[in-house]
Amino acid sequence: MTPQMIEMTLDEFIHASHLPSDTLRRMIEAGILDPHADTAGDWRFEFQMVFTARRALRLHRELEIDWSGIALALDLLDELEQLRYENRMLRQRLGRFTDG
Repeated sequence: MTPQMIEMTLDEFIHASHLPSDTLRRMIEAGILDPHADTAGDWRFEFQMVFTARRALRLHRELEIDWSGIALALDLLDELEQLRYENRMLRQRLGRFTDG
């Protein structure tokens, strides 16, 4: 069964993420967020993008990284998270052979 994607309108996303519209525009231009257009041409945002936006805003404020640098940093952090997950899974598989 495929999980259903929760989407939001532009207004819903701004409300949920607490982002000023100019900051949201910069994140989209930098490729941090990638909304898609619905049949009417209005932007639709996946719910998970709220967390990405908040994380990006925190990096921007705390580390004073520009938006393109944040896009790269988020890609690298996502890749690191994926590699850690894969490493845990491989260790579990290996443990089945060595603990037996």
